[in-house]
Amino acid sequence: MVTIRQGMMKDCTDLLEVYQGTRWFYRTIPGGYTTVEQVKDEHIGAAFERWGWLVAEEKGKVIGEIVFRAEKNPVSGKVGIIRNLDIDVRNQKTTIGTKLTRAAEEVLRKKRVVRVVATTPPAAYNYWMKVKYFARGSIMNISISTVKIPKMRTPKVKTVQLKDVRKLPTSMKFSHIAYPGSLAELAATLIDGDLKGNLMEYYSEERLVGVGVVAQIDAKTAAFAADVTKRGLAVADIVISRTAGFPLKWKAKKVISMIPKDHLGVFTSSAKWAYELSTDIPVTRLL
Repeated sequence: MVTIRQGMMKDCTDLLEVYQGTRWFYRTIPGGYTTVEQVKDEHIGAAFERWGWLVAEEKGKVIGEIVFRAEKNPVSGKVGIIRNLDIDVRNQKTTIGTKLTRAAEEVLRKKRVVRVVATTPPAAYNYWMKVKYFARGSIMNISISTVKIPKMRTPKVKTVQLKDVRKLPTSMKFSHIAYPGSLAELAATLIDGDLKGNLMEYYSEERLVGVGVVAQIDAKTAAFAADVTKRGLAVADIVISRTAGFPLKWKAKKVISMIPKDHLGVFTSSAKWAYELSTDIPVTRLL
């Protein structure tokens, strides 16, 4: 009999075996997962503190997990985000994944989430279709040379750099024009010390209109995420340009980001971004 329950740190020992079967290609862990400590690192810090965590246990052994959370959206209300669903390869043709997904949805429903989104590689899309998640929109990977980013100097928008941040700022707990979850995820890597960079808030007439995160990936490349409030849509180009232009101070050559295709025009309206369609697929389900 399979039991769905809250995840605990001791479960990471079993999850190492799960990850070795499902995440052998994982980009941020060169060579894949080889130690329990690597798995534990996935479940601690600012990057994890706001996520729900459920595991599937059978005969005293954890054989799968799902990680999820809710995020505010100024237009559509609360959105649920499934960050990952990992099932032991020997159980992937069973109902374990469905049970974990439905259990996560029930938690999100109690938080008044109206729809849930997940990001899937093409190979897993059939699973999400089976549990009534369907493709909605596309993801674009965008990039630009730092020297081609326009400098938006105007007194009507004030930039405030956040320093000594130890928890995710309330201002970054939402998505509007950014891809759901991307702003908080990138911010968490800075707070946890995984990457170096900056967190910014933008104000107009003493009211918050936007937020931005920029992180140094390597000597030549930086990643960023920028978002605006409903009031900030009119100054979205300023928020984007200032956030994306910050790495020029580090002498970075290029900045990159992942955005919804629906909002590509917001980003390309004031700068010549290069862009390509991501192979990953955004899927969603109404609760």
